[in-house]
Amino acid sequence: MAADSLMTSPTRAMELWQALGGTPFLADTFQPRTLLSLAAAARRRVDPSAYPTLAEYLDPAKAADVFRKNARCRTEGIESVPLEDPELLRQITEATERITARVPQWTPLFQIPIRYRHMPGSHISCTTALIPQTIFLGTPAFAYDRLLEETLIHEHAHVWLTFVSELCDLQVDGSPTQFTLPSGTSGKSLRGVLLAGHFAAVAARYFLRSDTDADSHQRGTELVGYLGGCVTTAADRLELTPVGRLVQADLAAAWELHTRSALAKETAAS
Repeated sequence: MAADSLMTSPTRAMELWQALGGTPFLADTFQPRTLLSLAAAARRRVDPSAYPTLAEYLDPAKAADVFRKNARCRTEGIESVPLEDPELLRQITEATERITARVPQWTPLFQIPIRYRHMPGSHISCTTALIPQTIFLGTPAFAYDRLLEETLIHEHAHVWLTFVSELCDLQVDGSPTQFTLPSGTSGKSLRGVLLAGHFAAVAARYFLRSDTDADSHQRGTELVGYLGGCVTTAADRLELTPVGRLVQADLAAAWELHTRSALAKETAAS
């Protein structure tokens, strides 16, 4: 599927969405292998002679080379070093195991090649589309188990939605960067709003499981409110591509589901 037709054709976008089974992490019908194959093929189309096998285009370091040589935008990178501390790596492994034990259908989404890098300073974490499949973690991310779980969910959600945007951007060229996230962060693009809403929807799903403790449930409730703000901001925006509108629709459905569930619980308790 050519990205140019996906940018303009709702029919082509729906064909893609049907093949993918919906938005990563949110739809239990989502097909991770399909998205990985399509993303690898898209990278190979950009630089067909870079590597002999399709699988190599999913290697984070090799993919970063493809992006560095061919991306329309450039990044100076993020100050960081390879994350090699055995204790921190152990915490990542154990947190990932807890997440996938609690939501088993997410297991394949945490099994892809990822580079972890350690950032100095007070930042918790970040990813950038220009450095694919790379998660930057700061020391504060490791403060306690629930925060590390949320951080890993947050950044893996970004990685997977960025795979989608490699097939087709979520916004049209020239879209404004005037939007403000519910957290108060301003100057965001619609793509950034969708990425933020996606993280919130995924993390809310995790923290609002029936077996969570009160603190986790409270965090999940906060995230539903954040998701609602993102959904409202992106609603009916003409700058969204057909694929971007499908992502926005899935986020809106997740918000409605969480909201209905909360109302049902309040009604039952009254």
